[in-house]
Amino acid sequence: MAPILPILGLLGAGVAANELKKAGQNRAIIEMFKDGRLGSPTGGFGYQTGFGPGMLLPTSGYQSILNYNQQMSDQQRKALVENLLAVEPITDRAKKRDFERNMAAARFRTQLGTQQGLTLQGQMGAQKLAQDAQRAAGTALASNYQYQ
Repeated sequence: MAPILPILGLLGAGVAANELKKAGQNRAIIEMFKDGRLGSPTGGFGYQTGFGPGMLLPTSGYQSILNYNQQMSDQQRKALVENLLAVEPITDRAKKRDFERNMAAARFRTQLGTQQGLTLQGQMGAQKLAQDAQRAAGTALASNYQYQ
């Protein structure tokens, strides 16, 4: 383990030296920029692009772009509202047809259930009547039978 520590120390020193070198290069670049040796970042155009100290003035390029975007947004919103108003009657009719179709299906299901219940009740009533008639016939036969 002991022989590894000096190697790690040398590696650590190399990394630290590399970082110091990078910091020095960055400082040198910053100094060159401040002296003007790197040229203008806007290509010598200054603030003529409309973005800069005067960008909030009413006649700046930034304000022109902002106004254009606002006008486009207003036009798109207006077109969207017009489209929605044009489509609304169509969707309302479709929703009305769906509602009527669902109500008709519900009525049909109710009628089927009612008819099924009445049919079942009628069958059970007929079965009950038949059982009562058979019981009465059996009782009548038994009471009229003469035992010898």
